[in-house]
Amino acid sequence: MHSKFFKQIGASVMATAMLVSSLAVLNVGTAFAEGGKKYEFENAEISGDVTVEKKDSASGGSYLKMTNSGTIKLTFDVEKDGMYTLKVYAGGEGGAKQQNLAVNGASQGEIAIPESKGFEEISIPSIKLTAGENTLEISKSWGWSNFDYMTVEEAVLAPIKATQTTPVDVNATSETKSLMAYFADIYGNHILSGQQEIYSGGPHGLEQEFEYLKELTGHYPAIRGFDYGNFCCPAYGSKDGSTERIIDWVKNKNGIATASFHLNVPTDMSSYNTGDKIDWGQTTYSEKTDFSPSKAIVEGTKENLYYMEALTTLATEFKKLQAEGIPVIWRPLHEAEGGGGEKGSWFWWGREGSKVYKDLWIFTYKTITEELGCHNLIWEWNSYNFDTSADWYPGDDYVDIIGYDKYNCTEYIEAEPNKWVPSLVHNDSAISSTFYSIMEKYNSAKMVAMAENDCFSTVGNLTSEKAGWLYFCTWYDGGSDDINFLTNPMFNTEEDTIEMYQSDYCITLDELPENLYKHGDDIVITTKTTESDDKNTTTTTTTTTNSDDDFKFEVKSYDIELPKGFRQSVTIEIEGAPNASIGGALGYSTGDTPDDWVNIEWKGNTDADGKLTVTVKATRIPESVTNAQVQIWWSNVWDSATETSTDKDCEMVNYKVNFPGLGDVILPTLYGDADEDGKVNINDAVLIMQSNANPDRYSLTEQGRANADVVDGDGVTNSDALAIQYVESRTISYLDFPITSAELDKLSAE
Repeated sequence: MHSKFFKQIGASVMATAMLVSSLAVLNVGTAFAEGGKKYEFENAEISGDVTVEKKDSASGGSYLKMTNSGTIKLTFDVEKDGMYTLKVYAGGEGGAKQQNLAVNGASQGEIAIPESKGFEEISIPSIKLTAGENTLEISKSWGWSNFDYMTVEEAVLAPIKATQTTPVDVNATSETKSLMAYFADIYGNHILSGQQEIYSGGPHGLEQEFEYLKELTGHYPAIRGFDYGNFCCPAYGSKDGSTERIIDWVKNKNGIATASFHLNVPTDMSSYNTGDKIDWGQTTYSEKTDFSPSKAIVEGTKENLYYMEALTTLATEFKKLQAEGIPVIWRPLHEAEGGGGEKGSWFWWGREGSKVYKDLWIFTYKTITEELGCHNLIWEWNSYNFDTSADWYPGDDYVDIIGYDKYNCTEYIEAEPNKWVPSLVHNDSAISSTFYSIMEKYNSAKMVAMAENDCFSTVGNLTSEKAGWLYFCTWYDGGSDDINFLTNPMFNTEEDTIEMYQSDYCITLDELPENLYKHGDDIVITTKTTESDDKNTTTTTTTTTNSDDDFKFEVKSYDIELPKGFRQSVTIEIEGAPNASIGGALGYSTGDTPDDWVNIEWKGNTDADGKLTVTVKATRIPESVTNAQVQIWWSNVWDSATETSTDKDCEMVNYKVNFPGLGDVILPTLYGDADEDGKVNINDAVLIMQSNANPDRYSLTEQGRANADVVDGDGVTNSDALAIQYVESRTISYLDFPITSAELDKLSAE
């Protein structure tokens, strides 16, 4: 994390830092190499084929070696509850390896270990820890790995964002664009509920999970999962009503549809004749087939004819949905990497490795969109969190959403030497470490969803761990406890299910906006009170504008007084049309000519009641200026259906000048001046980083800590140091402090 921080600073700023205080920067680098509190693995509790080995290059001269079996249990402590980054220094022997990882008894999936003759840093970026003693446990999956030491430090979580939130298909339908826009609005603030239906009815019918949820919680899920594998299979497929059920779910119930593609192929492709119908038992979607995915994209081969027949059948169904204005979250060729690396796939589409798989994905995308004309799809690609996972990524041009399939309530225990059997354990971790790792792995380009899951976690864990999954989609109940993912309390208890579906954080079917597929700037997230429990729940409301309104907005001005002193900001209250876009400026004069006039611009959207409150920074306004003017430049409502905007009237109804302080006590805070020398420069950023890395050696006074907290007011973190670096590079002024993390993200993006 610290190395990434330094990369963001930029070469010019770092050059300045070296000139100002080369010794201080050198010290920070040393402190960061220590990475917070340090714990040697040779002090861990070990079992099985794990031994302590000597090595001069290892920290402390020793390390742990894991071969064919065993566990490593390392105990460590932290001072307070919170989110932490763990960094494990390890290396795989004879290739990249992966092992099972648990923290405080809860599975966190697997830790990917790169091949190394030494020890490489492996960051686990977002782990929830409790004050006092905690445990990290690594158990053998692949074995043959070496472990040196681990460091623990408070996590600085990356902002939950996606830079690409419009469909990659430039010809996407308006409904598809609208659904993506809605996703972008709620991403990181809410989670959409989802439930997969069972193929072809299964042992208990298609509706059992959905009626269970309705009866238990009072709500249906917002998303319903479908599958086109059986229907579109050339070898045995027959119509199963998936398309009709999608139309009913979306058109009649106003829900969201997602579909996967468990496409079976002949197990013995060499003896299969094109066009033959064979029994289901002679087909598979596993890797146990000679069906070649590389041949599937070569025109004229048996594999290509088979695959093209499947895609053509599929496109016929998608175009029926397209004609009805129905978009689908489309998740084909999922879980391609399987158990990790180039040979870990358990599906036929990944059996020949990452390059062939990417070619197959792109071929599938181009065939369905460009050749067969389906433009109602949101393309979702499945990632894992292995060191090699990004090798399988088809690229930003062919993916809309990245999904992760979460199954971490099943652990494998060694029943006898070298014989491992599955065992269920309740694990409601939000696996935020996986969420942030995937987001970082793909440069925050795409929204990240929990495309499949056993346990959907809990509201408390999702929000406290800040795991911003776009949606979850619980897999169907398979008829026995070990695969009854929804109803078996080892996965999801009734209490957790009720809390999730009735929470403000989770969006259910009845809380989706009525014009979900005509989404535009006129939709805002608001709260309502339900009749059943008088509890505030989150929903989306819309306002339809009158395009025949002849009102034309004219600029409005309001003179205001600025009391003397250092003014932090001015809060402006406006009333106007519901869901209106309103903008203007806070203006003031520093002299007698028009050139002396300065505008500080602002904008925002009114809520469903037509109210808007904006806060404008006033730190740049000289204290000698005691009069200013609030100007409103526009007020209009956008109608996405007609793509027109209509002017609407509004008025400023109140304003308030805000001073820095707590209550009526004005604090003598010079934001950014961590070392209290009366200046804001690189030395302050260096001291903040030093104090975070080694607080015993580099401490801040109470006043210095108040000065240093320039981002979000949530305590002194490395984000504060980064913000001060932008002052040093003259990107912003210290008078702009304090700022929000969103403003800091914008500076980093620029």
